[in-house]
Amino acid sequence: RERGTRPRARARAMSELEPAAKPADDAAEMASLAETHCLSSRGAHATKPPFSYLHAFFRAMQEPYEPGTREDGYVVLAVAQNFLTVDTVQRRLALAMRSEQPAATAGYDNMRGSDRLRRALAAHMKRVLAPNHADGAIDPDRLCVSAGAGAVIDNLFMTITSPGDGVLIPAPYYPAFDNDLRVRNGVRAIPVAGADAESLPTAPSLDRAVEAFAAANSSSDSSPASAARALLLTNPSNPLGVVYAKSSMLHAARWALREGMHVVVDEVYASSEYYDVGPFVSALEWTPEDVLGNVGGSGTSKGGFKRDSDSDDSDDLRTSDSWTLEDARRAMATRLHVVYGLSKDFCASGYRVGVLSTRNEQVVKAMDNVAYFCCVPGPMQFAIAEMLEDEAWVDAFLEENSGNLRDAHAVLTSILTEGNVPVVPSSAGMFVWIDLSSFMKAPTWEEEKRLWTALFEDEKTRLLMTPGRDCRHNKPGCFRLCFAAVKREALEVAARRLVDFVKRYE
Repeated sequence: RERGTRPRARARAMSELEPAAKPADDAAEMASLAETHCLSSRGAHATKPPFSYLHAFFRAMQEPYEPGTREDGYVVLAVAQNFLTVDTVQRRLALAMRSEQPAATAGYDNMRGSDRLRRALAAHMKRVLAPNHADGAIDPDRLCVSAGAGAVIDNLFMTITSPGDGVLIPAPYYPAFDNDLRVRNGVRAIPVAGADAESLPTAPSLDRAVEAFAAANSSSDSSPASAARALLLTNPSNPLGVVYAKSSMLHAARWALREGMHVVVDEVYASSEYYDVGPFVSALEWTPEDVLGNVGGSGTSKGGFKRDSDSDDSDDLRTSDSWTLEDARRAMATRLHVVYGLSKDFCASGYRVGVLSTRNEQVVKAMDNVAYFCCVPGPMQFAIAEMLEDEAWVDAFLEENSGNLRDAHAVLTSILTEGNVPVVPSSAGMFVWIDLSSFMKAPTWEEEKRLWTALFEDEKTRLLMTPGRDCRHNKPGCFRLCFAAVKREALEVAARRLVDFVKRYE
């Protein structure tokens, strides 16, 4: 590849990129922090930043790129927000807010969301997310609305796991999952890699991850040992932007349900498809027959889960003879949960509207209790319900947003591809996953950090991306780029800066 002089770093030392007070990971230092600052153990752990680059984000936001006024500013491609179609949704929300609201919106209501909002969400999910929804999969009485999908996941895992338990997550994954599971509930993420970045892990890989977690957390006393209690899937994927096939998702979910685990499916990017390379199929469309599965079958779904005919390893169908349709139906009724929200599909991360759909009535009952602490304000619930009930507007908005995502994706990927930067093909969400490992001196996490730091500090580049290590990827040198939070000109500038940088990096 073309080589040149190494980019000139800024005067400040690399060490200044570290957080001012980097929290300790070991128990002794956490205990010392708690004692010194009069914190609880939970409080001490909460001082840890949710991801490694938070300090860099704050610095970059103080000097952002601005055409014509700050041409050398930072371009931040590390935030999973969509501002591409925000004006359209803001106008519709403002219109809804001008409608006369009943006095009830100023008072207490159902802590899981008003009846009207839950009905509107259920109708939207049935019509848009899961038009072939399974019987009983979406019921307004079993929807739990909270202040964002993050709050939904926090409350859900409070109800289905205990402190110290583990949650299996196909890696690479959303970089804040580790924090979101740990910070209040004390639950640990267990990354499990697939055959490549685009594949879900095989059943043997999941088995090995469970066994390793159990061995590392075996308890010699009488207290119950921590265990892997759930599988957390995200479809479409963050950070990859791929849509997993129904068969791929079912293979992973079937394995977990047969192992007695909960399966949580995060579908917050469900309506953010911009290329039709394969249909998104919601877990709300799964039937007991799907979950029961069939012995045999062939083929590999791109970006998905390899079936038994594609591998010498035994897969999760090994217990098919002992599992019945009633077993599958009961597993879905108690241990399958789907998370959705408006933050991504509706350019509305500040609206804080997330929703859980579950058939487990006791989970609903528990969520009803804890939802008190993270309710969506009454006036916002009223306006969101009115917005979702306007189906013609919803359809037009989603079509406009899909086009905007497609255009932004094309702007970024065309420049990167032309510059020989390897890109994982994506079709949904707001992400481009790139592989810069060929530009590194060594395949190490230290070298990935050196590359990430240089991209951020170089005066001609000043680009903030998400490191692959934060996404728990198993290969150093990969990065996530979020392309929907900046304007087209900034996106073009960022892409050209990146291409120019890798030509000079050494």
